[in-house]
Amino acid sequence: MAAATYLDNSYAGTTRAKAVRRRRKPAAKAVAAKRTTPWWLSAVIFTAIFGMLLVSINYRAFTEMRDEASQNATLQTRVQSLMDENLQLQEEIHGLKTDPNVISREARRIGVSLETAKLGR
Repeated sequence: MAAATYLDNSYAGTTRAKAVRRRRKPAAKAVAAKRTTPWWLSAVIFTAIFGMLLVSINYRAFTEMRDEASQNATLQTRVQSLMDENLQLQEEIHGLKTDPNVISREARRIGVSLETAKLGR
């Protein structure tokens, strides 16, 4: 009979399990009662941090894009002025090759007479 007493602990085990369960419930309620910040506050903080991160990344990209756009505009005006200058030089070269008035004017400008230039040929 003594062996049966040790093997059959159903009465003691159920009482003990109920007592443990009774102790746990108040502890869970106490933890919930100790929480002083509402649950939505953590969601607001997370959303705010996420929003700040998005704003900082987008602001950096926007700043770089604006700088590149202004550099692009500067380079376009420079290319246009160089193309205009190139066109003027091409017209001047064509005039020097074909127009006798331009040839004589340039010869006088550098101090060479047209007659000596013809004799030197």
